[in-house]
Amino acid sequence: MCIYGEGDSVQHLVIIDGLSFFFRAYHAVSNRLTRSDGLPTNALYGFSQMLIKVVKDLQPDLCLVALDSIGPTFRKDMYPEYKANRAELDEEMALQLPYFEPLIAAFGLPGIRVEGVEADDIIATLATRYGVENKVTIVSSDKDLLQLLDEAGQVRMLDTMKNKTFGPAEVMEKFGVGPDKVIEVQALIGDSSDNVPGVRGIGPKTAAQLIQQFETIENLYNNLDQVEREKLRESLKNYEKEARISRKLVELKQDVEFPLTEEELAFNPDLTGAAEYLKNELEFKTLADRLPAGVAAVKKDEKAQKTVNFAEKTPQMSEKGEKSAEGAQKYQTVTTQAAFKEWIERIQQAGVVAIDTETTSLDALQAKLVGISLAVKAGAGCYVPLAHVQKNEGELDFGGNDEKIEQLDKNWVKEQLKPILLDKSIVKVGHNLKYDLHILHGEGLDIPHLEDTMLMSFCLDGGKHGHNMDLLALKHLGHQTIAFKDVAGTGKSQITFDQVPLEQATPYAAEDADITLQLYEFFKKRLDAAGMEPVKKLYEKVERALVPTLARMEEQGILVDKAELSKLSQEFETRLRAHEAEIFKLAGTEFNVNSPKQLGEVLFDQMGLQAGKKKTRSTNVEIMEILAADGHTIAAEVLAYRQVAKLRSTYTEALIGQINPKTGRVHTSYHQAGAATGRFSSSDPNLQNIPIRSEDGRKIRRAFIAQSGWQLLGADYSQIELRLLAHMSDSKPLQEAFIQGQDIHTHTAHQLLGIPHAEVTTDQRRVAKIINFGIVYGMGAVSLAKQAHLTREEAKQYIEQYFERYAGVREYMEYNKEQARANGYVTTLLGRRVHLPEIDSNHPGLKAGAERAAINAPLQGSNADIIKLVMPRIEQALQEQSLQTRMLLQVHDELVFEVPEAEMETAKPLILDLMENVVSLKVPLKVGSGVGANWEDAH
Repeated sequence: MCIYGEGDSVQHLVIIDGLSFFFRAYHAVSNRLTRSDGLPTNALYGFSQMLIKVVKDLQPDLCLVALDSIGPTFRKDMYPEYKANRAELDEEMALQLPYFEPLIAAFGLPGIRVEGVEADDIIATLATRYGVENKVTIVSSDKDLLQLLDEAGQVRMLDTMKNKTFGPAEVMEKFGVGPDKVIEVQALIGDSSDNVPGVRGIGPKTAAQLIQQFETIENLYNNLDQVEREKLRESLKNYEKEARISRKLVELKQDVEFPLTEEELAFNPDLTGAAEYLKNELEFKTLADRLPAGVAAVKKDEKAQKTVNFAEKTPQMSEKGEKSAEGAQKYQTVTTQAAFKEWIERIQQAGVVAIDTETTSLDALQAKLVGISLAVKAGAGCYVPLAHVQKNEGELDFGGNDEKIEQLDKNWVKEQLKPILLDKSIVKVGHNLKYDLHILHGEGLDIPHLEDTMLMSFCLDGGKHGHNMDLLALKHLGHQTIAFKDVAGTGKSQITFDQVPLEQATPYAAEDADITLQLYEFFKKRLDAAGMEPVKKLYEKVERALVPTLARMEEQGILVDKAELSKLSQEFETRLRAHEAEIFKLAGTEFNVNSPKQLGEVLFDQMGLQAGKKKTRSTNVEIMEILAADGHTIAAEVLAYRQVAKLRSTYTEALIGQINPKTGRVHTSYHQAGAATGRFSSSDPNLQNIPIRSEDGRKIRRAFIAQSGWQLLGADYSQIELRLLAHMSDSKPLQEAFIQGQDIHTHTAHQLLGIPHAEVTTDQRRVAKIINFGIVYGMGAVSLAKQAHLTREEAKQYIEQYFERYAGVREYMEYNKEQARANGYVTTLLGRRVHLPEIDSNHPGLKAGAERAAINAPLQGSNADIIKLVMPRIEQALQEQSLQTRMLLQVHDELVFEVPEAEMETAKPLILDLMENVVSLKVPLKVGSGVGANWEDAH
């Protein structure tokens, strides 16, 4: 079926106006929302709310996010002054932009941009063509898009922030004309925000009257003598050129060419990926909890599809060709020993095999092996079912009616496969192979030498796009893969893979191995090309080498004191009830404190409160803080209630539920190919986000313990990104401070204020610390003023003094931006390329965000490189010395180990020495350490 309405049934297409909505969210949501590291997140929060609403409420058949062209558009060529008066983007919005497209990708929604046109033109093309026979909802509040609405109601616009739907009646109310005449009225009015000139002196009311009378701009100027008011007629005559160019500027292009398919636009959100990104990356736990359960997740891949840029999309067709029934028949279902032995011989002859496991769960430590797929050349693969079952048709299932189908004995298959996996001369390839390592290890099989196509893609193209196998197959091989939902279903009707019939399981499973092998051959050629030695080394010595280490860390897990967590949870519950009682007392009534509606009624209707000059019924954090600052005790109690409630739900209660009943430990999952900089993230649970700043947060860390007779060792890199800045910028004053062992924040305060180190106060050091870390993130005067409680002028002066005192830093930052503009990427200490596609964007916001990323990415990426490089080396050194000490956690700049008490004197100096000397810098790398029975004591 074509996406433009040809077919038997009506479909619903939802088009999200991406950046327009993002910018609106920035101004609509409290600017006090920040991540724990100070990153402002209000625009991301508002945009996330909209995405959740689309996922929960609209349930479209097809969905996409429309994005603006990175380069100039045809309107700029037509009228150079178009959008020329756009103000410089707010600094706090620019800081959030690098997370905008990854957020879309995390939800599994395709982002579409076409060079030379705006998002509005993409929306217009799709809405016009598809809306003929189907239903279209445009998620936006942009008045320019109202010209697309139709009288039949096939195309509507939804403003999710106001929960308002726009149709012909709303257009008539706003413009005084129907949707088909909107551009005529807009041409006369003009648009100051886009620098569309219009006719001077004509407002909406006059423009509507003129178009009601003359219908079009063309007809108006053909009958100008019929305009009764002389002054108006004169103005129209004087600005005819402006009116006509405005008419062309406001009319949306409806013939944008791009090769869309239903498969690319099919609404199949990745709620698992979305929840992980909201919780782990943006710290939106409450929003993550709003995501509906029971929707199929993307099959064990790191991230869903990212932006499709049709100006660059020139896929190469694979040997396998397009997906079809004929193509699917190329794959063999292996159910006999003879057939499997033939595949063993093929593997030995080829010297390479792609391997993939099919299981019952995305949780690698709980999943059961269902089957194994293999491929030794492009287009030829097989599936070996091992534990498929089927229901007896026509019988009620009382739990005992599963029957095994014809398949090989699992133990026999493992026996045959083991020598192959251990043979160093045979290359073993997988995609996100860490998952398969867990599964195979659970079956007594290990792969000591491996290749991972997800990590190859990540090293080659970090920052360009996602590294999901389905996306890579489409982008590099021109092949659309079979979706998991197509064989297992979705929602409540979804079945586990062991129940999928073999005739459907084989093409799906074997395709994974086949595509993985083709991707390996494609990426290997790129890594072997001239000039790619640093990237190849990064892949082989850092990312690939880390996979087995991470798998062992995940399997080991960390012990949690369930009784301590339960005790702490009860303490939080007691405090919640106390805060609740005090709120009821102050309000004079009982109500649901968790209900914004009921809370608003109490505060604003019954108690008559008002947040300063703001007339609002919002009960968000910003308003509560204003009320509390004005002396309203009830608002302070609400804030305290919410803080304790979050600690209880997010940490104590959630962690209790994530303790593995067999091990008594929590087993996080690490993602090494998420952030373009190479930075780790973790999930299920996210152990990188345990709070440490408050006493309550520290209590939670105390529940993470060592087993009896052992201790936890925490080893934490000290100010590593500032040390990397000193090295990479070659700033001699900054280097000297570290070489002399100065406290860098006290030293910076000394430099900026011109006072002796001993006279620097705690508050002055705090401001210096904000400046030190802010410079690393490209912070400007606005953010510094806000975070350090300075005036903007004071903040600007501090930044200038910083660059004067630390010579070389400003030049280094400018150099990074120049390199990004010249190459499209910046590089880290170990050669990682962090691509920044928006660095040449015509959009000032996207460009500013990319420039800030260009400053920070080499530092954050080098930090990630160093800790990734040292982790396998530590593990190897511990093994070589026959120590039982084991690495449990990686948390930002910290590694956490579980160490037998008798080994501490040997293990600790070994670990610290390796961490401090893993690379050679112009300044010393310093590692702080702590030892204790629990994580807090060891931190």
